[in-house]
Amino acid sequence: MTSNQAVSYDWVRDIEPYVHTMQPVQGGYTLAKRGVVTLADGSRVFVKIAEGATTKKWLRKEIIAHQRLNKAGYPFIPDLLSYNDSYSAMAVEFLEHASFENTWDKDKLAAILNAQTSLKQYADLFTHDPDFTLESVVGLDAKWPVILQDDNLSKIHARFKQLGVDLVCTKKQLQSYEHMLDGWNIADTTLVHQDSRADNFGYNPYTKQGKLVDWNWLCLGDESLDRTPLFVNMYISGFDPYVYHPTTYDPKMLVYLVSFWLERILSNSEDSSDISTQRSLAQAASVRASIKLLERGH
Repeated sequence: MTSNQAVSYDWVRDIEPYVHTMQPVQGGYTLAKRGVVTLADGSRVFVKIAEGATTKKWLRKEIIAHQRLNKAGYPFIPDLLSYNDSYSAMAVEFLEHASFENTWDKDKLAAILNAQTSLKQYADLFTHDPDFTLESVVGLDAKWPVILQDDNLSKIHARFKQLGVDLVCTKKQLQSYEHMLDGWNIADTTLVHQDSRADNFGYNPYTKQGKLVDWNWLCLGDESLDRTPLFVNMYISGFDPYVYHPTTYDPKMLVYLVSFWLERILSNSEDSSDISTQRSLAQAASVRASIKLLERGH
């Protein structure tokens, strides 16, 4: 099945009657049903069904991303096989032999960087589309003033304690980070996946190739804003990508990401849902790893 293949299943006739066979998969931080569905012909597809207005908005965008990138022949995205009329459900190629585990080696690192780099040449497909701007994905307002305001840092530490995370950030430390970003801006000129991490990269260790999934954050953005959180994700897993790519070390982007994750933790401090807790735990781990990388330097 090639990446240029058109949608090949009718949703109502071929997919919907078999959704009850879904084998759910773990992962993801949104309210969406996702899993593997077996069809009448015995083939398996990966299905995602949105629940709630926000998730429907993101899934619609993801379907459009698949449509455009599949048609253009971008090879590192699963084939879109079907979707419903409201763009709130889709079926894509099931990556049967792919691993989504947070384990890395030099070959897997090269594969995901190749997928990121190759994506750049498709930027024209999304230029001038307001649904694919950086602002539609990441708020570009400064986070530090909010984080450092009044007792917000205490609220963040209380959230850390609630999550069982041993992490303390001093106000002086965070103020020094804030000053590092004086006069600095995030670029928005490169097409980026913007959510590259292990559980969004189906890697086949036999072919040493992989495909990116979860395309709802695709946007015109900054290459470092795509790569730096990926490298933080790898660092958390025990694999240090900067050994192989030391020139990609970007302290200002690390500082920005610390502010982004802290602000998110603060915003969700009152939400005790399972998804919010999982998201906050991942964000706290990313803050801790980023601070270690900043302290180490390059």
